[in-house]
Amino acid sequence: MQDYNRMLDSINSLTIYKNIANDKIIKILKRVLTDEDNLNALADLTAFLVKQAEEKGFSGNLFKNYINHLIISDENVFTLFCENNAHFSGDISLGKLAQADIAALTELAETDLTQLPDSRFMMDAMELLMDYTPVNPKVGLSSETLNINNIVDFHRKNGCGDISIYRVFKYRSDKKALVGVEHPDTITFDDLIGYTAQISELRDNTEAFLQGFPANNILLVGARGTGKSSSVKALVNAYHDKGLRLVEITKEQIAELPDILKLLRPRGRKFIVYIDDLSFDENEIQYKYMKSLLEGGSEGKPDNVLFYATSNRRHIIQEKWSDRNTDSTVADIHTADTLNEKLSLSDRFGITITYSKPTPQEYVNIAVGLAKRNGITLSDEEIKQAALRWELNQKGMSGRTAKQFIENLMWEEKKKRN
Repeated sequence: MQDYNRMLDSINSLTIYKNIANDKIIKILKRVLTDEDNLNALADLTAFLVKQAEEKGFSGNLFKNYINHLIISDENVFTLFCENNAHFSGDISLGKLAQADIAALTELAETDLTQLPDSRFMMDAMELLMDYTPVNPKVGLSSETLNINNIVDFHRKNGCGDISIYRVFKYRSDKKALVGVEHPDTITFDDLIGYTAQISELRDNTEAFLQGFPANNILLVGARGTGKSSSVKALVNAYHDKGLRLVEITKEQIAELPDILKLLRPRGRKFIVYIDDLSFDENEIQYKYMKSLLEGGSEGKPDNVLFYATSNRRHIIQEKWSDRNTDSTVADIHTADTLNEKLSLSDRFGITITYSKPTPQEYVNIAVGLAKRNGITLSDEEIKQAALRWELNQKGMSGRTAKQFIENLMWEEKKKRN
């Protein structure tokens, strides 16, 4: 028989991993061990573990898998030190406290669900939870027993908390917190055709950043649909395993950058803070916050952060002809200062990469390349003629237009085969 008091003591004695004591499954387990309505609590435990297994692809012993998941995904003072590559010897107090918690949790993970109170009334379900097969199994956590060494190694490699789980984040202004994006864009550089020089420059700067060398903030400018945003998103898919994360913010959140950077500064990963379609009208002042942070602010940009932004215009802040007025009878005596102020934000990006609108031949090349990758069997000439006809009725030549053309062509081809 299992020692239920010992199980409760293991939960209540947690210190460094105290967050885990408040997890839903632990609260349900406490109900199973202490409530009179054990059967209802067991049903809740079963439903919760099955839901987690199908969402996360857990196989085998679900309870052990889930406890392992809690240990690995917890963010605390110990795991943050691990994320920043700290080394722990047996004499360090923090390491000793963490090791005691890990020992208690791994012992708890060995709980035999078939021995829980009233489990005899749900024996089939309990046995399934001990050896479960989800609809879509995923490679990941297994039912192995964790120890402090493999936990430290995991956090050094992957980070801790949500940083270890997600590669793309958004900033929640109401919570002043980063929120992981469950289903980020999966685009890769292999999906992008053309703009080889631009992508090479973008990747080279990012690789320098990841290897600890000085790197520049980058402004990607050019026509709509030329692949600027896709290129940035492809970076995090290419370099996630190297420690890169992407934080997408809106123009309206630029004033909150000091709070955002405060969250990123202590982390042991590299972050690209990304702003899509960046531009300002004359009366908008958010650019002043960003300009200060890019260069010359009282509190500098953290070494583990770069800013990448896309824009459809090289001069991010809207200019008026009156800014360039040289008529001494009507011009502002500070015309040069006004103009320089409006150009200064663009200048703070150390690298500007231009994505020009493709020529007709480049547009056709993109369409032909995408067609081949998607198994379309038409000849190059047939694709060329169809792509040019499509463009005339759409939004002009761009990589986006070519992609939309191919998606439509794939459907037309399927209808013909049927």
